[in-house]
Amino acid sequence: MVRAANTGVTCFVNEFGRVTQVLQDDTGSTFTQGVLTGEVNVPQDRQLTFYTRHGELFAKGCAGVTVVVLAIGVVRRKML
Repeated sequence: MVRAANTGVTCFVNEFGRVTQVLQDDTGSTFTQGVLTGEVNVPQDRQLTFYTRHGELFAKGCAGVTVVVLAIGVVRRKML
């Protein structure tokens, strides 16, 4: 991923989410004018990601756990 900003950090981020290059001046400030060049690898094999294959599986799991916990709470209150 390439992030270019007028008033922020300009950088390159790899496929693991790690920042690999950042545009900075001599003092280390990211608020500077300049050019940052780098290489972006575009995958050619078209592998599907976990999210593409399974969608909102995590969100559905969280919703299911929430419903179960709420149902247990309601049943316990009625028993008291």
